[in-house]
Amino acid sequence: MQDNFVGNVCLAAPGLAITVGTSATVKYANTFRFKANGRISPSITTAATPSLLTAVLNGPFVNGSTTAVPTKTTLATGYTRTYTLVGTLPINGTATVTPTYSWLVSPDTVNSDVPTISGANTQLNNNQTAIGYVNVINVSGSDFTPATTALDAANVTVTYVDNYGIGGSL
Repeated sequence: MQDNFVGNVCLAAPGLAITVGTSATVKYANTFRFKANGRISPSITTAATPSLLTAVLNGPFVNGSTTAVPTKTTLATGYTRTYTLVGTLPINGTATVTPTYSWLVSPDTVNSDVPTISGANTQLNNNQTAIGYVNVINVSGSDFTPATTALDAANVTVTYVDNYGIGGSL
């Protein structure tokens, strides 16, 4: 793997999007690479991301470990939450290393009408890069449950933001 100590950023837009209509999962729609800890990841091709249900309140930790970190479950109606997709490269390794991916989750906030990523959780280690953000605004009248509620459900507004061309992680 190449060393390049400019910053931890995406080198191309991952194209975060709903996997398919009525799905509860997010995918990378584009092939992309990212830099972390001065190293460039191998190309990542179109694939589903980990489940939003796996999102942690703080972390992820070195090499993707999320041991003993609480997860965030339902999002009540009238609230907003932002998920941060994090790519992790092992601190040491070879050019054939496989990145791991995990989600961070922001605290829930009372809804605003405008999607925002300003409250995104960005507690990252040197070997991690924020790949993108998913903002969920729930005004459906019932709880939004990650990995269960469709991301295109009625009165649930989901905004996908690639962390490419916005100056690195927030």
